[in-house]
Amino acid sequence: MAFLEVKNLRKYYPVKKSFWGKTTSILKAVDDISFSVEKGEVLGLVGESGCGKTTTGKLVAGILQPTEGEIFYDGKNLAKLTREERRVIRKEIQFIFQDPYASLNPRLT
Repeated sequence: MAFLEVKNLRKYYPVKKSFWGKTTSILKAVDDISFSVEKGEVLGLVGESGCGKTTTGKLVAGILQPTEGEIFYDGKNLAKLTREERRVIRKEIQFIFQDPYASLNPRLT
């Protein structure tokens, strides 16, 4: 198994609600993506604005919960970890926003 493995990840948001509070449509922010990263590799997500890059990063980092799919980090299913275990792992996962000069410390190479 890869160090980081994402399987069939989905994140949907309700968009409109009717007068009675029912969801009438959904926004598919991330729709069925899968990838794996081996130890020592780097993954870059590139795409147009609004395609789900940040949402994917937040899902992998545990900031958001997926609608469907599984995320394995170092062989552990992130959805089945305790709050404390997720807190420890969150310190090990990092994503860099589109402006790397504002995100990276040049003194730490």
